[in-house]
Amino acid sequence: MGKSTSQKGSTGVGTPKTYPLSGEQALQVLRMLAARNAEIAKEIAEISALVFCDVSVEDVASEVFDALDELSAEDCWAASGRQRGGGYRDEFDVADDMIREAFSPFTFQIDTFHQTGEHVSEQIYIQGVLLGLYQFKMDSTTDFSDYAEDYPESFEQDILDTWKKHHPDDTSGLHMLHKFLEEHCPDWSVEPDTIL
Repeated sequence: MGKSTSQKGSTGVGTPKTYPLSGEQALQVLRMLAARNAEIAKEIAEISALVFCDVSVEDVASEVFDALDELSAEDCWAASGRQRGGGYRDEFDVADDMIREAFSPFTFQIDTFHQTGEHVSEQIYIQGVLLGLYQFKMDSTTDFSDYAEDYPESFEQDILDTWKKHHPDDTSGLHMLHKFLEEHCPDWSVEPDTIL
């Protein structure tokens, strides 16, 4: 009997290469899949962003909590009242400025993620900011927290409204935000369609 000329696992044209692929080969496969299907391209981008996203919800929440919790009533009182050169600054106006100044880096970062197209990072960062606001609302015992009482909900609403404007058709992201609020910020949990 003669030997068979076909061998199992030959490397002829059309025969799939065995795994693992090299990094360059895997990248080439992803590029080809993305070129063939826009939905797959979007999914590849989202998964890639998750893999390379270094934003931590817990770290961001801690930063937000600390930024607000470090505000002091004494600083507010020292900056309010009669001013040099005349005039008067109400303590609540001073407190408002202090709170907005402490929180502004977080809204700036959200906007930066959005403008650079890092939407996965934006979503994760927003979750961290919301969690930090919620924790501040629930757990802060600082003497300044009386001045900041209504700000967490106000900032939360502003963040959700801005997100809605930035992502009007992102129902998946909307449900992720709703689920996050439901699990981590239950007092702020709302139905997804009320966010939009």
